[in-house]
Amino acid sequence: MVQLFNFCVYHDYVKQLEETGKTLPEYVKYLGLDGIEHLIYGKEAPEPAFKESSVGVHLAYWPYWVGFWKNNKSRLKREFKSAKARNDCYFGALNKDEWLSVIQQHLIAAAVVKPEYMVWHVSEADVQETYTFDFQYSDLEVLEAAADVFNAVSMAVPSHITVLFENLWWPGLRLTDPDNVKYFFERIRRKNVGIMLDTGHLMNTNPELQNEAEAADYVCRTVENLGELAELIKGVHLSCSLSGAYQKSFVHEYDRRTTFADMYKHIVQIDRHQPFRTKAARRILDFIQPKYITHEMIYSSLTELEEKLKIQLSNC
Repeated sequence: MVQLFNFCVYHDYVKQLEETGKTLPEYVKYLGLDGIEHLIYGKEAPEPAFKESSVGVHLAYWPYWVGFWKNNKSRLKREFKSAKARNDCYFGALNKDEWLSVIQQHLIAAAVVKPEYMVWHVSEADVQETYTFDFQYSDLEVLEAAADVFNAVSMAVPSHITVLFENLWWPGLRLTDPDNVKYFFERIRRKNVGIMLDTGHLMNTNPELQNEAEAADYVCRTVENLGELAELIKGVHLSCSLSGAYQKSFVHEYDRRTTFADMYKHIVQIDRHQPFRTKAARRILDFIQPKYITHEMIYSSLTELEEKLKIQLSNC
């Protein structure tokens, strides 16, 4: 199994890395890992210095986009306070064709680091829905639209790079319904594809989970229920997210005064990206046997990253 950690050059991690006196390959070796899953946001190719360690790339994604794709004017009016806000969100794209061009440019930039795989989110939920859980679009509607978007731009990804579609807990690829998973992959017109199973995201679909042992049972049971489709799982984003108590506790209403900071705090209360502290992690990995493991943590400093990695790696 190839073991990686999530890294992004757009935060101050690069400065912190320089302060360690190590290059990124040296730092990866110091951590006892094999490389990074490189989060790339924009249309510009990243710094060449990080190319050697970039085994995977996590592509930019839009949490809500189906309304834009379908030109649902009432939905867009709810999602964006102004035309400028909408244009900024989609990198200046004014319609879906221009947005497809933006995505293609992004894919070309990401391919520059020559990754073995790219990660593509399949999900949809706007800010209001993250509070109300009253979703406008169904899983199947999101899966159909996501497949159409991907098929329209997939030629920008070199054929030797595997595209791994990631599950979330919002409408889309949740992995909890095998028929939906089958429906999605039957619509994909590219051969070299698979699933990046995010354990924390899958845990978020079951607010009844009380501990890591129950979480491991749930993850393994869900994968087993996929049958032959489980063979599509090539990688795992490994983290723990026992957020059921929070999901049940907050008032499922949306306050229009909600700020970005409020929303971020809310989302990370659901999607916690904490390290596994028990051997439940090993049980999940033994059951799935993925090629790639990305220890995907939320961290504000490399010191915090190292502390969390030490905990999780000891349980793998």
